[in-house]
Amino acid sequence: MKQYRTREGDITALDTKTQLTTVGSDTAPGPLMVPKGMKFITNVIVSAIQNMAAATSSTTFIRVEGPGMLAGPQTLAAHAGGNAVATGGNFGQQAMVIPVNFEVVEGQEIQVFGEMAGTDIGATGVVVTLVFSDTATSGSKPNKTITVEGDIATVDARTALTTQGSVTSPSMVVPSGMTVIDKIVCATASEGLADGKQAFFIRLGGNAVQGGEQVIAVGTSGRIAPQAGSDSAPQVVRPFILEDVQIAVNAGDTISIWAEGAGEDTGTGRAVVTCIFA
Repeated sequence: MKQYRTREGDITALDTKTQLTTVGSDTAPGPLMVPKGMKFITNVIVSAIQNMAAATSSTTFIRVEGPGMLAGPQTLAAHAGGNAVATGGNFGQQAMVIPVNFEVVEGQEIQVFGEMAGTDIGATGVVVTLVFSDTATSGSKPNKTITVEGDIATVDARTALTTQGSVTSPSMVVPSGMTVIDKIVCATASEGLADGKQAFFIRLGGNAVQGGEQVIAVGTSGRIAPQAGSDSAPQVVRPFILEDVQIAVNAGDTISIWAEGAGEDTGTGRAVVTCIFA
């Protein structure tokens, strides 16, 4: 059996933990409690989009917290966006399903937060559905997460991702009991302030990663100047989800995460990356 609970809201300030507390016309739905008989969150459905009010770029991630989360707070990448201009733009965004296995405590509250990082892009709208289940997904182990984000200021330069919005120094230690990176969730975009194209990839390394540094393609970006009187379309990127990653890691050791753009500089890039451990 499954149960679905949703919260949404607007993020209007950079690097600010913003609780999602409404459900459209239901302006006061009350606390989000773990439903009776539910033991796991098996999917997180998320969609986010910027309002295109500033010529810059940003990333978005969510936090799932509260006494209902048995293993403590977890974070997930949700969106990346970039605007070449602040005078036009129109875009729709499909929700993405992120498969997880978060253990929960029946009858306890869960709080959902959204956060915008990078540069203030105006505002970002976020909607999140937690999918509760009485059983874990077959063959899955409990998950824990590390999420980091950062700016990619130039191409062909390894950029360490070391921040998490309002948390300037998040732990990069692989959580206790975790033996593999099970999934990767990532979103990348650029401002599109310069003509060209670039490819984005991430590097996973450090003492925690067995077998040496791993390099994974995650996206691309391109831009050409529009004709006079026209505006460049925005970049609105939903998360790329790589499942069955199976990179062996050492619990208690430090993982390092880098992002890089190659090709031609199209303006400052942004990246947000979640490693889901099992």
